[in-house]
Amino acid sequence: MAFRRTFILFIILVALLSAALLHLVIGLPELNTTTKPALKPRPKYPTGVPNKFDPDGNVQHFPGNTIISHLSNSTELYSSLLFLHDRLKESRFGHLYTLLPPSSWHMTIFEGVVDKIRKPGYWPSDLALDAPLENCTALFEKKLSSFDLHTELPYKLSIAGFQPLKNGIALDIKPLAADNKALRGLRDRLRDSLQLHFPHHDSYGFHVSVSYFLRYLTDEQNAELMDFLTENSKDMPKEFELGPPEFCTFEDMFAFKRLFYLKNQDN
Repeated sequence: MAFRRTFILFIILVALLSAALLHLVIGLPELNTTTKPALKPRPKYPTGVPNKFDPDGNVQHFPGNTIISHLSNSTELYSSLLFLHDRLKESRFGHLYTLLPPSSWHMTIFEGVVDKIRKPGYWPSDLALDAPLENCTALFEKKLSSFDLHTELPYKLSIAGFQPLKNGIALDIKPLAADNKALRGLRDRLRDSLQLHFPHHDSYGFHVSVSYFLRYLTDEQNAELMDFLTENSKDMPKEFELGPPEFCTFEDMFAFKRLFYLKNQDN
C-alpha cells in the first residue's frame, strides 16, 4: 500500500515537472500587470472638420441655436483683432486654418444646441431627441422671452492671452471677479431653464474664436504660430466690455442671427 502511494506521488510530480518544462519550451505568455490600455487613435482632422468646415476650409451647413454676445465693431478689441485677422490672412500659416469673419466674432454665454448632435446632455431633456430643430428654437424662445437676465451690464472681462492651439485660434477670456460670479450663475440658470445639461458645463472656458484649424500643428508650427500671435497682438487691450446676451440661430459658423436680447425683467 505504501509503495502504491509513493508511486502515485511520483507520477504527479513527473506531471507537474513536465507541465513546467512545456511552459518554458513553447513560451506561454505570462500575465503582465504593467500593460497599459491602448491609446485611442487620433482623428484624421481637428475638431471642426468635416462638420463645420471641409478639409479645404469651406464652411459647411451646421445649423443650431446659441446665446452669445457679439463683439462690437466700435471697441478697441475689435480693432486689434481686425489687425491680427489681416496678418493671419497674409501669413505663411494660412493653409492651417479657416479664419472666421469679423462680423461673427463673439463670446458664447451658453452653448445652445446643434441639429447634428442629438444625444442626452446636448439636447434639451424636455424635448424628444428626434424633434425638429425649429421646435427646439421655438421652445427656447418661449422660455427666454420671460427669462430674467438678473445681471448688471455691460460685462467686464479681461484677456488672458491665447488659448492653447488645439482646435483653433481663440482668445482666453476671464471675467472680472463680480462678472465671473454673475456669468457662472447665469449659465446655471440657463442650464436649468432650458433643460440642457452639458457634461462640461462647470469647466467651460469663455473665449473669442478667431479661426478653426484644418490640420494638426507640429510642435514647431505650434511654437512659431504662438510667437506670431504674441508679436501681432502687442497692442491688444487688457480688458473689454460686452453687451447683453443675444439668443441667436445659425446655419454655419460664419454668421449668427440675433432673434432678441435677453433682458433684466425688472427694467
